[in-house]
Amino acid sequence: MIDNPISLAESYVLINKILNTLIRRKFGKHYFIRLNSLLFIANRTNKNYFQTCSEKITLKSLKPVSLSEMMIIKEFLIHNINSALFCIDYSSYKEVVNIDIIIP
Repeated sequence: MIDNPISLAESYVLINKILNTLIRRKFGKHYFIRLNSLLFIANRTNKNYFQTCSEKITLKSLKPVSLSEMMIIKEFLIHNINSALFCIDYSSYKEVVNIDIIIP
């Protein structure tokens, strides 16, 4: 058991790095993602258990992204963010049920 729990800021940095690595390995090096830090922290500090957890992710790509590929990426991100959060910060784990993808 870990004596010193990981902070939310450290958890956010790790999740961003993990998701970027996984996206680039699976879909190509032309993708870059970034979690919305304010929403990420707000989802874990507010204690409203009846509200579902939804994250906002910015997806940057050097190539155009088709709608079908974006849906595959969304499902991939939901699965992997939940797996990573469960491993990194079990004490404040809250399942992510939806991701809003923003393409600038």
